[in-house]
Amino acid sequence: MKKRAILAIATMSYLSYLQLFASQILPVPSAQAEPLINPHLGTLCKAATALSFGRSFKIMQLDKVDEQGVAWVHYIRPSDQSRWAVRCRVQGESVILMSDNPDSSGRWREGPEDEKLTWQIRNDKLTMKLTYPDGSGDEQTFRLE
Repeated sequence: MKKRAILAIATMSYLSYLQLFASQILPVPSAQAEPLINPHLGTLCKAATALSFGRSFKIMQLDKVDEQGVAWVHYIRPSDQSRWAVRCRVQGESVILMSDNPDSSGRWREGPEDEKLTWQIRNDKLTMKLTYPDGSGDEQTFRLE
């Protein structure tokens, strides 16, 4: 009789444990983690392009952002209505550009001889800084919407 009581108690405890465990929602691991894409990528690339080419932010057009975190931006140069395009990606606090024109697809401008574009967001303001290898440069602040 004593063995039956112990067996019954053990069985009930085990079943209670299984029921408790089964009621828990466990995370299902994904096969492949999604890349983290900066939610401001389009704005960062438009601002970097405007500052790099000495153009107004207002004429910059975001064409797309792909799943690898690359943005395509273009603008129409007012003086001759020619189309200028770049690809852009963010690496930490830097924005890296590459020409994306049909006749002059370029390279990622991230070498020591290239200008550096860095950014910072505070409150609703984006500050973009352009620094050339000789230390000269420019800085501009944009309002985030």
